[in-house]
Formats: sequence, structure tokens, C-alpha cells
Amino acid sequence: MNEQYYKEHLSERAGNEQSCREHLSEKAGNEQSCRKYLSERAEQIAEIFRRVRTRRYLIHMIPNTVSAALCADGLASLGARPLMAAAPEEMPEIVSQADGCVINLGQLTKEKQKAARLVLEQGARLGKPLALDPVGCGASQFRMQAAQELLDMPWQGILKGNRSELYSIQQGKLTREGIDSLQEHSLTNRIPLGRIYLATGKTDEILWESGSIQIPRKTASRWNIVGTGCLTGAVTGACCCAAAELAKESSESSHNMEEKSSQTPEDLPERSLSPLKLAAISASLAMAFALEQAGKAEGYGTAKSALLNALGQLSEENFLKWLAHTYLNEKHFQK
Repeated sequence: MNEQYYKEHLSERAGNEQSCREHLSEKAGNEQSCRKYLSERAEQIAEIFRRVRTRRYLIHMIPNTVSAALCADGLASLGARPLMAAAPEEMPEIVSQADGCVINLGQLTKEKQKAARLVLEQGARLGKPLALDPVGCGASQFRMQAAQELLDMPWQGILKGNRSELYSIQQGKLTREGIDSLQEHSLTNRIPLGRIYLATGKTDEILWESGSIQIPRKTASRWNIVGTGCLTGAVTGACCCAAAELAKESSESSHNMEEKSSQTPEDLPERSLSPLKLAAISASLAMAFALEQAGKAEGYGTAKSALLNALGQLSEENFLKWLAHTYLNEKHFQK
């Protein structure tokens, strides 16, 4: 009896040790992947924010009233121009003149749902950069159904949410955590072609059908500033505009006829995702930088101001220095 128990104990311990080794190996692989991607594209990421400031993209956002002011101020801090229309009757006109569109499903109503459908329909037809934030979609059946209906539409872009929201979408069930992510939720790469998931949390994760990149946060912010999740969606929309423009310029300047003829149909989906990946990662890093600066403030009000001020510094040299120090230094991943 004791001998059998001892054998089972050793077997269980060996299994735990193997699981631990596999976890550490996977973590090391994720960290190496993140460092490699950022080291190769650090200048591109900095160019995203320089371009947002110089191009002054018009970002149309269907907001929610709780976070609308913060999102508008955040976009203005970046150098973009926010436009927050909500009436379905004007969506076709607004979308046609916007450089990119962001849909925030907070405080969802039937009217807002109709406006969101029109934005995705018109935006997809015109090839506009699109981002959708399914706020609290795991909190109620109404929100979940509305989000799923929008996701069933044919459009390409970024789905930005916390892990609870994205888990609810992937599993098709409610998590009932309000608009927060309180539990551990595992996400899969079961993602439609042409879309990227930006999952926010202590470690942000950018996922697509064939891979993912994790971006750990250096420090947790001292202040729970209301609306930072929505602001991440707004920043994502601005980054999408710059990344799409960069991709178009790169394609026009570097793809000669010989290169085009050598590309296979299998290359097309991955190539089309490249600007979306760049946009999602840039937005994640922008918020990591801004929240870190906000965390140094002595009070909630000053933290909010520091957050917005930091977004205004993304096109400057100190952001690139922060990026190199924080994410390209291996010591960061050993903490």
C-alpha cells in the first residue's frame, strides 16, 4: 500500500516537474519571440506614432459616454483628430470621410448596434482600417449576441478586448465578470482570417490564426483609471491607419514584378495581417508606456493627466529609448 502510494507520488511529482519545464520553455520562447519582433521593428513602431502626429488621421469612434472624453483626449494627445458620431443615419457619410473607425460596444443599445453594423459594412467596402471593442460582451446575453452578429460580418481588422471578453467570444458563453477580467482565461488561435485579437491584461497578447506574441507589462499601474481599456481601442484605431499607410507605401516601393510573381497564394493571408500585427503591438506598447508614466503620479487626477501627456510623447525619442530599455533588455524578462 505504502509502496504503491510512493510510486504514485513520484509519478505525480515527475509529471509536475515536466509540466514546469514545459511552461518555462514556452515562456522563454514567448519572450524570445517578443524581443526578436520588437528588435526588428522598433523603428517602424516609432514611425507609427510619428506618422499619426504628422498625418493627423481622422478617427471616427462610436464611443460610450463613460470613456468618450478620455478617448477623445487620448487621440488628440497622439496627434489624431477624434470624431465621435453615434446616429445610424449619418454613418455612411461619416465613415466615408474618416481615415479609420473604432467601434466601442459599451452601453450598448439597439440604436448603437445598428450604427455599428453600418460602420463595419461601409468601412469594409471602402477598405478603411477597423477596430472593434466588444466591451463587457460576457456580461449579458444581449451584449454577447450583438458582438457575435458583428463578428459574423465580412470585415478585416482588430478585435480588442480583455481576456474575459475574448474568451466569451471564442467559447460562445458568458463569463459574467462585468467589464473586467477577474479569472484566468486561455485563448486559442481559432481566429478568422483577416483579423487580429489584441488581448489586454497584465501581459498583453496579440493573436492571429497562425501565431501570437506576448508583451508583458513592466509594472502594474497604481491607479485604476476608468476608461483605459476603451482608450486602448481608440489608440489601436489610430495605429491601424498609420500601419496600413506604411504597408501600402512599402508594397508600392519594394514589390517589383519578379517579386510578385514569386509569391504564392499561401503568402497572401500572412502578408495582409502584417500591418494589423504592427498596429496592435504598437497600441499595446503605447498604453504600457503611458500607464507606466501614470503610475508614477501621486494622485488619481494627476495620473490621468500623466497618461495623456505620455501619449503625446510617443513620437519623441524618449519613447524609443524606453522601448529599448524595457523590452530589448533581457533582464526585463527575468524579473
